[in-house]
Amino acid sequence: MDSKLYIDPPLVNRAYDWRKGPQPKTRAALDKFFASPAIRAVKRQMCEIGRRIYSRGYTDGNGGNLSVRVGEDLVLCSPTLCCKGFMMEEDICLVDMLAGQLCGYRPRTSEVKVHIAMMKTAGWDACVHCHPPHCNAFIFAGQVPPNGINPEADIFFNQIPLAPYGTPGTDEVAANVAAMSKKSNVVFMENHGIVCGARDIEEAEWFAENADAYCQVLLLAAGHGAKLQQVGPKSVEDFLAIRKAMGLPVDAKQPLYNTRRFNGYTMKRTGK
Repeated sequence: MDSKLYIDPPLVNRAYDWRKGPQPKTRAALDKFFASPAIRAVKRQMCEIGRRIYSRGYTDGNGGNLSVRVGEDLVLCSPTLCCKGFMMEEDICLVDMLAGQLCGYRPRTSEVKVHIAMMKTAGWDACVHCHPPHCNAFIFAGQVPPNGINPEADIFFNQIPLAPYGTPGTDEVAANVAAMSKKSNVVFMENHGIVCGARDIEEAEWFAENADAYCQVLLLAAGHGAKLQQVGPKSVEDFLAIRKAMGLPVDAKQPLYNTRRFNGYTMKRTGK
């Protein structure tokens, strides 16, 4: 094929650009904004992501919550006590960056404080909190998956941190998660679940899917009897360079490996 015919399409940008959008301050302006076509489109996207995490078994009952930043001081979030698999556009709430509710007929989730803390600390514009079973298998044991095993996992997650436990809905758990959100898009919450931050809500859910898939493979590998092995330090450095080039956070002080131990043994290293 003639190389002159090649095209270079840009990556799809699904993010709501709140920096260029309206910044309503009055009751009338807020109500108009909350019902605007642009915000209704974000609400529908949140409902679709809610159905997606529910269908994958990442939530049950009223578990999990979602948020999207839509203004300098405005965040859309899911309501409390609502199954994400059946959430409707009219169920979505609007809060400010102090978690005070501004719009919506249902009470907002108490855990939006965690999302807001991540947005303020790491700069993410959307968050998904859920309970993927393979991730939670690590979390309930007080562990995180080792890095240096799979290129995609290192590039997309770096080293997944474990935030200390805090009672759901409290300022304590929000602060704990926010501190860890500087390290990765995916944060494990001790004895609870995961929260993922991203540029848009679909990307945040994508991080959750990939984190659970990685944990699932590790758990399957733990059962076949052979010991896992990590790649060498030069390869890990290459992964981090790619991650930085993608604009994803890397802690400058982190060691190359978060652990050498897995399933009760020390992993060997292979390659460069």
